[in-house]
Amino acid sequence: MGRRVIEGHKIRSIRRRLGLTQKALAEVMKVDQGTISRWERGVETPRPARQVLLEELLIAQDEHVALARAKAFVRQDLLPSTLLDARLRLIEMSASARRHFIDRGYNPESLLGKSLDQFVLRENLTHLETALQASGLLRGETIFFRFVRNHKGKGHSTVYEAVFQAGEVVAILNYVTAYFDLPKTDGDVIELIEAVPRDDPGSVNVLFRGPNADDAILAVHGPRQHAG
Repeated sequence: MGRRVIEGHKIRSIRRRLGLTQKALAEVMKVDQGTISRWERGVETPRPARQVLLEELLIAQDEHVALARAKAFVRQDLLPSTLLDARLRLIEMSASARRHFIDRGYNPESLLGKSLDQFVLRENLTHLETALQASGLLRGETIFFRFVRNHKGKGHSTVYEAVFQAGEVVAILNYVTAYFDLPKTDGDVIELIEAVPRDDPGSVNVLFRGPNADDAILAVHGPRQHAG
């Protein structure tokens, strides 16, 4: 089957999403402005190579927006959140994330620059990193990766989202989605690890169950998900 033709009104929509004038898009596409106008009016159709370039421009823009969203999430303190770089080192945290760490006995400043593998090794949570690798999040196979951690009866759920550019992970956005009570533990315990696959977003894969996994599932999903 041949490549689907991008219709004129969609070309105009792409140009506007990119924030470009007809003249600016023409310079990027290495055509004249009149050609862009004819494409948008449906008088002419871009050749396959030009259509590929349009799609690549749109993908690059979407990836730029995704990274900007991740940074804004942390900097605007929408939730207790942190940002990891491509090497999974903690590079930014929101104000409420700092309070979250302090409340759990950490010095936030000492965590900055630390990699995920250093953190999980220090906290004896190696199964968390193992599950993250197995989930496919870093390969783009998973939309969300979520775990529930129990700190002496104080539970919280954290979501990881990967940000890609040109097929490579450039950042991981982490944010706490909820706080709740769980059965009290002596220290820190991972109670549940889940992943939502990209090819089936209506399902949830359970990757790890801790000693109070049923309580964690009830806290995160509610009683309807816990029934049966």
